[in-house]
Amino acid sequence: MDRWITTSEASARLGVKRGTLYSYVSRGVLTSRRMPGQAESLFDRAEVDSLAAAKHDGRRAGDRLLRFRAVATRVSTISDDRLLLRGTDIADICATMDFTAAARFVLDVDAPVPPPSVDLSAVEQVPVERRIPLTVALIAANDPLRADRTDAAARVLGVLPVLVNVVPEIDLAHPWVDLLVTTLIDNGLAASTTAARVAASARAGVFDSLLAGYAALSGPLHGGAPASAYSLVEAVRGGVDVDRALADAVVDGRLPGFGHVIYGGDDPRARIVLDRLRADRPESTALAAAEVIIARAGRPVNVDLASAVVALELGLGPRAGEVLFQYGRTVGMAAHVVEEYGEAPLRWRGSNTGQGRQA
Repeated sequence: MDRWITTSEASARLGVKRGTLYSYVSRGVLTSRRMPGQAESLFDRAEVDSLAAAKHDGRRAGDRLLRFRAVATRVSTISDDRLLLRGTDIADICATMDFTAAARFVLDVDAPVPPPSVDLSAVEQVPVERRIPLTVALIAANDPLRADRTDAAARVLGVLPVLVNVVPEIDLAHPWVDLLVTTLIDNGLAASTTAARVAASARAGVFDSLLAGYAALSGPLHGGAPASAYSLVEAVRGGVDVDRALADAVVDGRLPGFGHVIYGGDDPRARIVLDRLRADRPESTALAAAEVIIARAGRPVNVDLASAVVALELGLGPRAGEVLFQYGRTVGMAAHVVEEYGEAPLRWRGSNTGQGRQA
C-alpha cells in the first residue's frame, strides 16, 4: 500500500483539481485503482511524483539544478522569493516566536524527550564547527532507541539544549543570534536536508539521519559559506579596497554572501536579519562594511552575508556562522526526517544515463 496515495494527496502533490487527475487517468498519464472500503481512488505514488517533477522542470534556475524527483513537503515552501515554514511566512515567525518556539512549531511537538546520557568530554577537544555533529554522533552511538522512529521529533527537541552547551563560546541566546538561527531552520530541499531525507528513506534513525545532513552541510558552498562571507566583510572593515576584496573573495564564479539558486531577489532571511541590525545598531562597523559591499556588488544578498555581520559584530569568530547554520538547520532536517518516515522507504534513487566515461 506504500505505493498508492489517495486522490486528495495526489491532487495536493500536483497542485491540480480532482477533475484534472481523472483526465490524466483517461489519457494514460496516471494509473488509479479502487480498493474495497476505500472512499477515494488511489494513485500510483511514483507516477504522481514523476509528473510533478515534469511540471516543475520549467522553474527559474532549473537549468542550474539537477532534475530530481518531486518531493511533496509540508515543512517549508518557497514561492515568489517568500519562505514559509508550515505555511507561515518566515517574517511572521521571526516577529512572533523565538527559536525555541519556532522549533516546537516546525517539529510539531510540545514536550521534548531527554537524550541518553553520553560522555561528551571529547567534544571540547575538536574545533567549534565540529562539535555539534560529533555530539549528535555520540548520542546516536549510545541511543538505545536508534532504530525506533517513535517520538523522533521530540527526541531531537530534547537534544537542542545539549547542543547549546557544547559551544559555550557562542551565545545562542543573544537576540541577534536567536533571530539568525530561527531564519536558518529550513529553506526547502537544500543539500543537507535532502541528504538527511535520503538516510531517513533507508530508515536510518533520526540522529544518524541528521549526521548525513551535517556531512552535506560541512561543504564550503553550503554550511561553510558564511566563513567565506565573514572573510569578505572582515577585509573591507579592516580597510581593504572593496573591489580588491570582492575580486579575492570570488570562488568558482561565486561571490560569498550573494546570490541563491532559489531566490531571484534578496534572500528574505538576509533582509530580516540585516533590518534588525540596522535598527538595533546603526553604528555597527561590520554592518557599514557590508553595506559598502552590497552597494558595490550589485547582486541580491543572501543570508550568509547577514550571518557574517552578526558573527563579526559580536566577536564570535569566523566559523561561528557554520555552527549557527548547524544548530538552526538541525530542526528543519529533523522535521524532514520525520516526514520522510511517512513515505515509502528507499524511494530516493538517481537514474544513470549511461553517458559517463568508462573506467
